[in-house]
Amino acid sequence: MNAELLAFGASALALGVGVLVAARRLYPRLELPDDAESSLQLLTAMIAGILLLAGLGLVLLGLFG
Repeated sequence: MNAELLAFGASALALGVGVLVAARRLYPRLELPDDAESSLQLLTAMIAGILLLAGLGLVLLGLFG
């Protein structure tokens, strides 16, 4: 078990969840056209997905690597 990988993985998971929560609270307050809002939501989902997958991979690597 590697504590550094677990710590980095947990922080990446927390950051990914934090991005999703912040986006959910921020998007209704923005006054954007529909196409710009959908593009922004797609970009946010891609960034959060990368953070979540990387965090999960680091946690699994820290546990079983």
